[in-house]
Amino acid sequence: MAGAVAATAIVFGLGRIGGRLVPEAALLVGIVFNAFAAGVITLLKMLVPPEQAGRLMYWLLGAVGYEAPGTLALGAALVLLSVGALVALSARLNLLTLGDEEAASLGLDVRRDRAAVFFAASAATGAAVALAGMVGFVGLIVPHLVRRVVGPDHRLLVPASALFGAAFLVLADALARLAFLPLGTEPPVGAVTAFLGGPFFLWLLRRTGRPEAEGAR
Repeated sequence: MAGAVAATAIVFGLGRIGGRLVPEAALLVGIVFNAFAAGVITLLKMLVPPEQAGRLMYWLLGAVGYEAPGTLALGAALVLLSVGALVALSARLNLLTLGDEEAASLGLDVRRDRAAVFFAASAATGAAVALAGMVGFVGLIVPHLVRRVVGPDHRLLVPASALFGAAFLVLADALARLAFLPLGTEPPVGAVTAFLGGPFFLWLLRRTGRPEAEGAR
């Protein structure tokens, strides 16, 4: 969790040009930092004792259900606090979607509130990854599906996405365990979410670009 918050601080600090956050610069900083983190992980895989190598690889692929109760309770508390902060900021997040100028005209401190949202989201992500590993595509699949049900209001969308995201992860893990039970093995849930999320991402890209293509005809 501390690493996630520190990474966000680095992106915010180095992604600023002329005192304001530039999305393109922040994206480049994020890519460079991701490459650096990947190098650190590779080094750790080389240095970790052989008896811990399997556990590390399983965590990197994403897995749930293997943490001690005390660790799980602490991680759950941190996730709940971070998600609670996001819920508290959800009304301001609605204003941020209107654009910086419009949000500022409505009395929002755009710079402060955007940073608060990013840091709260980073803290929640860091705590979740510390517990379950790098499970991909849940944050891509669930919010888009939930938005179709509850609408774009972040006061409903944020808590609903958190609840349905957790339910989706538990369901994916249960299906993976049941499907591979005859083989006597349990695949990491991150592999299952990637298997489901890859096609969904391609479908989403195609669906998003279709209205623009039709409008250009």
